Amino acid sequence: MVPRPYHVLPGRTADVAILAVAACLSLYLYIRPALRDRPVQRKFVTSGARESSTQAASHPQTVDGLPYAPDVFPGGREVESEYGTIKVFEWGPEAGEKVLLMHGIGTPCIALGDMAKEFVRRGCRVMLFGESLPPNYLSLYLPTYLPTSLLSKLALAVFSLHWLPRPVSETAPPPPPEGWLLMRADFFGRGYSDAPVDLPYDERLYTSQILLVLASSGLSWTGSSAFHLVGYSLGGALAASFAAYHANILRSLTLVCPGGLVRSSHVGLLSRLLYSGRLLPNCLTMALVRRRLDPKRGSNADVPEGDDADVDVDFDQVSISCENPAVKVGHVVRWQLAENEGFAEAYLSTVRNAPIYGQHDGPWRRLAEQLSSRRRARAGAETPAGLEAGRICLILAENDPIVVAEEWIEDARKVLGEDGVVAHVLKGGHEIAISRGRDVADVAFAAWNGKDESRL
Repeated sequence: MVPRPYHVLPGRTADVAILAVAACLSLYLYIRPALRDRPVQRKFVTSGARESSTQAASHPQTVDGLPYAPDVFPGGREVESEYGTIKVFEWGPEAGEKVLLMHGIGTPCIALGDMAKEFVRRGCRVMLFGESLPPNYLSLYLPTYLPTSLLSKLALAVFSLHWLPRPVSETAPPPPPEGWLLMRADFFGRGYSDAPVDLPYDERLYTSQILLVLASSGLSWTGSSAFHLVGYSLGGALAASFAAYHANILRSLTLVCPGGLVRSSHVGLLSRLLYSGRLLPNCLTMALVRRRLDPKRGSNADVPEGDDADVDVDFDQVSISCENPAVKVGHVVRWQLAENEGFAEAYLSTVRNAPIYGQHDGPWRRLAEQLSSRRRARAGAETPAGLEAGRICLILAENDPIVVAEEWIEDARKVLGEDGVVAHVLKGGHEIAISRGRDVADVAFAAWNGKDESRL
């Protein structure tokens, strides 16, 4: 066998060959992902709290020791959706007036337990829907107590950014002659609800959750003037945004120490740096957020405060329920951090995207138009459905360091009009929805019945 001579390619030919090989390799690497099955990206984080409670169901003593038991209210159910599973509670007379409750950013619907029971004591039907909870300005859990009808079908929706209960006094006001239906909810990423991970936690996501919860009921929660909506703290901000586009299904709107028109000057420099999302890598930001939410270390989970805010009441030490005063807000927040993987991320995304601060020219301007059209209609034009009074009920606290009463009354009247808001100021701080729940309910009931004589 005669060996064949070895020929070295000329320089230019070698360059062309190398470029051709490189081009083919680059093309292969570029199209390779399309040649194989794509990994499925998860769209939500399952609530570990719900899974743990399911496993512990065979050990009642373990469940009883939880700061937020899965059966804390009757009529519980799990609603599956594209966004994950939502925990819902609904019970009470089916023919009662409807009430929807939404609380704050850091505590789940259990924090509204005493308030819900006050409505139940007054003869209401309650529905609560739950998810996981993030502190500071967002959570959705829906309870439902409801009695028989009073005017027509009355629905009370209470959005509470952070809502905490208060002890029930011995001399409680008598219940109304008819019943109410109450609905309460935990927002995504709180309590026993799953947390979407591929969407911003803005008013669009929370509106979708509200509508999902309403649709899950066997009773009708839609139609003209279907229910009263009450929002506390973050819940108030979300309630106002919801009312701006869905005023036709609301009978009234009551906001308690709400977000939305909070002036940006109340956001401290450190908070701006932490929540901006531009300066720090996400892994470091999440570590700092979890540290800040930890009741043992950072600021409390329900009051988004400025760096120099003077807060007299430690929210983390407020009792969740008068029936179980040993369980504090801090216990629930710490439990959420440990059991719900999506809690901290839901909280962070809510602070970044929810309509909490400086919404004077946003949904609040549209809400003003909705209210104004109702007031004009009373003068002779055809009245649009919903919010027939043409105004909202605003309940504030004397010593709230963030939702400052004087600022809020000034800004609300400037945006909504002098006739678009009736304001009430109660003694206490941002915690009044917890510590003075009965007084808040009294003001709300009086407003709904046109007897709000103490308006400012």
